Amino acid sequence: MARFRLRAAPPPQPAGAAQPQPTGAAPPQGGIGESLTRLAQTAGRPSLFAPSAFVKRVDCPQCGAPKQLPSTTAYLYCDHCGSLVDYDFRAANAGSNSGLTNTVFHHLLAPVQVHLRLARAAGDVGRYRQLYAGVYAAWLRECPQAVSPRARNDEQFRDGMIRYLVESTVCKDFDAELSALEQHLNIAISALRRIPRGAEPWLVDVGIWPVAERFRQFMEATYLRLEAAGVLALDPDESPPGIPLRMEYSTFCQAWIPHLLPADAERLLSGFGLHAEYTQVAVPTVSRCCGGCGNAMVTLPTARVVVCEACGRRVDVAGGECSCRSCGALIYFPAGVTRLPCPACRALTLRT
Repeated sequence: MARFRLRAAPPPQPAGAAQPQPTGAAPPQGGIGESLTRLAQTAGRPSLFAPSAFVKRVDCPQCGAPKQLPSTTAYLYCDHCGSLVDYDFRAANAGSNSGLTNTVFHHLLAPVQVHLRLARAAGDVGRYRQLYAGVYAAWLRECPQAVSPRARNDEQFRDGMIRYLVESTVCKDFDAELSALEQHLNIAISALRRIPRGAEPWLVDVGIWPVAERFRQFMEATYLRLEAAGVLALDPDESPPGIPLRMEYSTFCQAWIPHLLPADAERLLSGFGLHAEYTQVAVPTVSRCCGGCGNAMVTLPTARVVVCEACGRRVDVAGGECSCRSCGALIYFPAGVTRLPCPACRALTLRT
């Protein structure tokens, strides 16, 4: 996920290209969801994909266990303890559309832009924080895929993520040095030349390399500032060091790869260190039923806590399965939960 959305106006579109909707304009009839579906169908497809059966080579920073099971999301959680392990660019590139979530974010931001500028000019941090809290809350409702799957059904996690996003933005926007770096970056983006190529996505010229370097400088300085201010400690996912930056780099590359030739796309990935080793691991697994949503989870026999990729809940598989007294379904309870409606028949089920 990218926590920081660049505000620069895009360079002029080549002749014949679809024109962007004016800032603040009402979405097409049918609401945001319908208009975004149309956008997804016409957007340039990313050029790099990871086979779902392959697993990124990485060890859990919490318990030391290697990642052995493939993930359906870019957020890689430990197969044993459920901790966030890493963020996988190739999975993100295959399974999400950062341009789509970015479009929604700017649509939600547009109505409060004037108020944000006034609050920033007046140094009114409280008002600025309040406005962004509303934007981020609406964004996570519209685009749950923009963040960890844990935010889908865990209200406490979602509230923590909103606070983290808000404080990250406030810290960045009220820092004069970071604002200057962001301004230089946006100027470089505005100077990019777009090259049309028929029905294919337009290409960018060599100006992308100064843009990439300015983006790196901006992000590195930003995360040093966030760490010094204690903002990174607010991350509800408790991301290991380096992963938040990797998320930013991943989203940046996702946005530009469709507009680069293959060799340049590889150069961009290498420059941001997003290449990784993948392996196809054959390990014994156990099928378990998530008590939160009823999803059949494939887990390791020795797993203690796992994240259900269907609903995002952390499931306590080491606690053993419980049987619904009404229908007999065997389920595993989410961590910290002692009673829930059975996902099969909705009857109240108690943890035994």
